[in-house]
Amino acid sequence: MSENGGGWPPGPSQDPRLARDPRLFPRPRRIGGPGLPGQDGQPPEDRFRPLPTGYEPVHHEPTSDGPWPDQPRPDQPRPDDSSWRRTQRLSRAPADGWHSGQPANASYGEDPRRPAGDDLGDRYSDQSRYDGDGEYKDRYEAGGRFLPGFGDDDEAEDHDERTRAGHGRREKGRRRTGRTGGSRGPRRRRFRWIAPTVALLVILIPLAIGGYYAFSLYTARYHPADYSGAGTGRVVVQVNSGETPTGLGPTLEKLGVVASSRAFVLAAEHSPNPNGLLPGFYGMREHMKASLAYAALLNPKDLVQITVTIPEGWRLGQTLAWLGAHSGISPSAYAKVLKDPASLDLPASAKGNPEGYLFPATYEIQPHETALGVLTAMVQRFDQEATAINLPVTAKSVHLTEGQVITMASLVQAEGGRLSDYPKIARVIYNRLAQGIPLQLDSTVLYGLNTYGIIASDQQLTSSSRYNTYKYKGLTPGPIDSPGDAAIQAVLHPASGNWLYFVTVNPKTGETLYTSSPQQFEQFRQELEKNLGQG
Repeated sequence: MSENGGGWPPGPSQDPRLARDPRLFPRPRRIGGPGLPGQDGQPPEDRFRPLPTGYEPVHHEPTSDGPWPDQPRPDQPRPDDSSWRRTQRLSRAPADGWHSGQPANASYGEDPRRPAGDDLGDRYSDQSRYDGDGEYKDRYEAGGRFLPGFGDDDEAEDHDERTRAGHGRREKGRRRTGRTGGSRGPRRRRFRWIAPTVALLVILIPLAIGGYYAFSLYTARYHPADYSGAGTGRVVVQVNSGETPTGLGPTLEKLGVVASSRAFVLAAEHSPNPNGLLPGFYGMREHMKASLAYAALLNPKDLVQITVTIPEGWRLGQTLAWLGAHSGISPSAYAKVLKDPASLDLPASAKGNPEGYLFPATYEIQPHETALGVLTAMVQRFDQEATAINLPVTAKSVHLTEGQVITMASLVQAEGGRLSDYPKIARVIYNRLAQGIPLQLDSTVLYGLNTYGIIASDQQLTSSSRYNTYKYKGLTPGPIDSPGDAAIQAVLHPASGNWLYFVTVNPKTGETLYTSSPQQFEQFRQELEKNLGQG
């Protein structure tokens, strides 16, 4: 019997080595080994903390030199139900490794030294913490381990199996929802080339563009595009006063005369006469070598000019048709201008009607001239003639307005054959107006019907047009053609005589006879019909 009363196991005060057994009362450990006594990785200060209330030490196997002579030696057999065996099953793992199953049941029996109500032993013998198969219900024991935070190979394998199973379930879910499966790693590797490719393009593209631009500038300046031959076709080019090769080059390139304006400038710089351009219109060809094109602009023989002559007595329609055919401008362009007569700057006496105010003369129409420019030039020519004869004053001298002078001059122009007859015809008109006799001019009737002829038919004489001077007295509403200067002067300076009739008996020669007798007028008329019948 020992000093503690002869009971086994000895109390805490008898064996200090058993005061703090880490296998029975584990403390938080650092990640490492299984934690043997004295090597469990605990901070040193934890070894000297006071023991908890109701602490019961774990009994270790006594040694041969231990202080308990009544304990068996290591070489002696030990019963399976001995206290030492039970303690060993609780505190020491088998040599072949720990496996899940029924944990060791440490039972100390009744110890009279244990305080009443101490359930330390009950905590290890309570079977409610095990299921029917002897498995430990605690989540730390489910993986086959006792200490929290420490696993084994079996738990790692179970974890891998659970991970693979979860990936399989997610893959099936993706297939059901239509999402593509597979890991993202290969996809990322597949598109890793995009970023460096984009960076390379960002660097190379500006360099390529800059190089091409620099090369283009060099080529355009020192080796510009140029044709090789004398060209084909025909193009009219206008050179304005003070024009330079640099200013004319883009125009020639646009017209297709030269391949580039720079080539034309270089040709002028290498020419013996680099500043010899003269104003005017030049006939040139398309696709000309730049040096040949510049030489053509220095040759006066290549100057181009369009000359158009408008005869006296032409109606407006005749004038526009002639211009459309010989001025290089389409008739539709002239017709478009006449839709806005105010653009022609007609005199006030015209009352917006250009008939009679496009002065008949010879005009030089420059190439690329517009229809508006041509017609405006003709009106300006009329203004010059009116200013030259001082029309406002001279019209008053004959008791007519400016408009009446032009209208009467158009009648004289239409009826007269020879210039010497114009003042006599003007006198006949004056006499008839003074006596209130209708003018009875076939030319006015035909104009009102927009037709041409010498003698109006009986049916035409019944026309209701205001230009029917057989039906209406006085002058017509406006001119019926463009009178020339001779006709205007005849109205302003008529001949003297009492004639009331005149007939151009011979249209070929323009012979005109005058009389104041109605009977003699009929004879003159029959003579005219006879000459017309003979053709």
